[in-house]
Amino acid sequence: MTVMMLSLAGIPMTLGFIGKFYVLAVGVHAHLWWLVAAVVVGSAIGLYYYLRVAVSLYLSAPEQLNRDAPSNWQYSAGGIVVLISALLVLVLGIWPQPLISIVQLATPLM
Repeated sequence: MTVMMLSLAGIPMTLGFIGKFYVLAVGVHAHLWWLVAAVVVGSAIGLYYYLRVAVSLYLSAPEQLNRDAPSNWQYSAGGIVVLISALLVLVLGIWPQPLISIVQLATPLM
């Protein structure tokens, strides 16, 4: 969950950074300074709220014990999907070229 929130905030080495970088690059190239400012301010506000969730997730003690929580969540179907998604966000954030190639192929169709 934390990896996904950091990606939404546009932190480098995640897939969300690549998307925000391209939006900012287009905004700067087209001299749309209001768009650049809106993306930066929105990212800063979002990062504040995402970090509040992460802090409460990891640094707060649980209010009650979960008696019905599975002890091995990573082997359930949901745990596997979350792990694969987090891995994809990180791998495509570090090496975005395959995704960029697909987008460049689709650009003439627009």
